[in-house]
Amino acid sequence: MARYSLSQLLPALTSFITTPILTRLFLPAEYGDWALALSVCSFLVALTVSGLGSAVIRFFPAHKAQSSLGTFFITLFVFSTAITIIIAVASYLILPLFAGILPSALTEYLPLILLIFIAQSIFMIYMAIIRAEEKSGVYTTFQLLLNYGSLGMGIFLVVVLGLRVEGLLLGTLLTLVLIIPILYMLATKGVDIRLKNFSPQDGVHMIEYAWPLSLGSVAMWGLRLSDLFIIGIFATTREVGLYTVSYNISSKSIELLVSLFLLSVSPMIMNTWEKQGKAATEENLAIVTRVYLIVCLPAAVGLSILSFPFVALLTSPEYYEGYKIFGLVATSSFVWGLANISQMGMAIKKKTRRLGANQIIAASIHIVLAILLVPRFGYAAAAVTTLIGYSVLLVLHTLASRAHLPWHFPFRTLSNVVIASLGMGVVVYFVYGLAENQPNGSLLFLGLSILIAVPAYIILLWILGEVKEREKTFALQLWQKYTGKNI
Repeated sequence: MARYSLSQLLPALTSFITTPILTRLFLPAEYGDWALALSVCSFLVALTVSGLGSAVIRFFPAHKAQSSLGTFFITLFVFSTAITIIIAVASYLILPLFAGILPSALTEYLPLILLIFIAQSIFMIYMAIIRAEEKSGVYTTFQLLLNYGSLGMGIFLVVVLGLRVEGLLLGTLLTLVLIIPILYMLATKGVDIRLKNFSPQDGVHMIEYAWPLSLGSVAMWGLRLSDLFIIGIFATTREVGLYTVSYNISSKSIELLVSLFLLSVSPMIMNTWEKQGKAATEENLAIVTRVYLIVCLPAAVGLSILSFPFVALLTSPEYYEGYKIFGLVATSSFVWGLANISQMGMAIKKKTRRLGANQIIAASIHIVLAILLVPRFGYAAAAVTTLIGYSVLLVLHTLASRAHLPWHFPFRTLSNVVIASLGMGVVVYFVYGLAENQPNGSLLFLGLSILIAVPAYIILLWILGEVKEREKTFALQLWQKYTGKNI
């Protein structure tokens, strides 16, 4: 997790750096057009290769053990390339037919959107291989290159060449084109890849595993990004921009932590299952869950309380009103992380159809509620329905997985963390409350609130008995090492 941390920390920091720039370069309506274009790319990637990416994680260890990676790679590349081309051509032919329904930006930028989709699909497959090989340093490097390169090049095209939304999209495309060849060489290093090793049977097995997950990923796209289309249809692209900016700030903040667990847990759990068996896997899953609760739940609480200063400090005044969805988004991301941990039993036993069905059910509930509520209550209702959708997903995954891999949920830890987080929240509320008459937020008091909140939370956990004896000993040893004093 520590090795993966830079791949999440630095892109998150990039978002915090670029959001003030982008919200000053673009009005909410233009920002909304950009968000809608990227969401179409995300939908197509989810439909095409998301399931194959999961198949790589699942099948790679077995092929490596059998010394058949050459067959695995060529089969994967042939199938993923064929599917990507088919989806790109179909999208080019079908999307213009809905020009009267979809926002105009989607048809205007369609060629760029499809080119980015093709490049992202290739990138996703190679990054899945890097994850399966547990090359966390390489993964981190290329994740940073994509995030920093795309936004940096996009802003350059906007500021220097005077382009608008198309400049940001071109920045993403050019960055992908530059880094994919290098990523390919690193992902396949030392493997003899020849077309004669292509195995249709292996490809069929991968597709059988992948297609329910792809449908599930489309459903997850429905949970995460369909809001933009629903808001765009029933409201305006301005409100899409307001929603997107606050959603991104909140989700990037907490998913910095959540994604660390999700990046690490799948390869770790799969390898533990293959090498050490069921008992060790159950133990590891329980440990991950406990640490996840301790780290991520207080982050969601803190972000909910400090929602306005985060938005006010990172955006221009036109975007301030979006802060009201901040806490809902942070809580949704936390529940999403738990749902991903809970589904490991289905993933291990290859119950991808049930996993995909759960995602479709949860997404359908969210979309139906959003269609009913957004026209009446505005874009904030979409954040509420997102939280409902993730909560349903968590319940469905838990019920479906427990027959395959019991999830020993640490309820005592949950109760301790809830109490400590609420206590920390009170501290944060009163500390930041000292920043009176600061309509644009106060960076000083925001930093002070966080600085005081962390030790307050740790002390409360210690008092509640959540810190185990070996953890106390370790903490005391660190204190003595760096202060030279005994407690």
